[in-house]
Amino acid sequence: MADDAVQHRKVERAARARTPGRVVRIDLGDGRCAYGRRLNDPSVEFYDRVDAYGEAADLLDLVASRVAFTVWVMDAAFRRTGGWELLDVVPLSESEGAKVEHRAKKDPISGECSIYWTDAVSGNFGEIPASLEECEHLEVAAVWDAHHVEDRLRDHFDGRPNEWVESMRLTRWPPAKRAV
Repeated sequence: MADDAVQHRKVERAARARTPGRVVRIDLGDGRCAYGRRLNDPSVEFYDRVDAYGEAADLLDLVASRVAFTVWVMDAAFRRTGGWELLDVVPLSESEGAKVEHRAKKDPISGECSIYWTDAVSGNFGEIPASLEECEHLEVAAVWDAHHVEDRLRDHFDGRPNEWVESMRLTRWPPAKRAV
């Protein structure tokens, strides 16, 4: 976070649950919690940081943490009656708010890959043809449910593969034939 504005940020309160910059505490169900922060709708970044549940967190310090992954998340995760605890808002820096996002897609019939991009500032979006290699490092274009994100966070912190990530992994098409 090299933005000069990042160094002058302040934590804010916001009435809207889905305000960009909203920080959430996520109970992992085993005495640990993780954190996420809403970016431009529907993107949420999740931090490579786990704390004991109930421990106070400095939100400015938290958002300076390394990001573990960023995915699209269903709005239900940000409802006041949802499972995630809504904390205050750390406003997006200018570069965070202007970031063009890229996601990988693969046509299930043709097997052709593409990169889906969105520009929150202009409201533009589109899709460009891509190779499997160009897509491999990108998140797959999918909207995650809160409990799937929680599974992924537990797996991340426990150092094991996540079944949801593996189920969406892009592979060569058609798949290589197995030797019998």
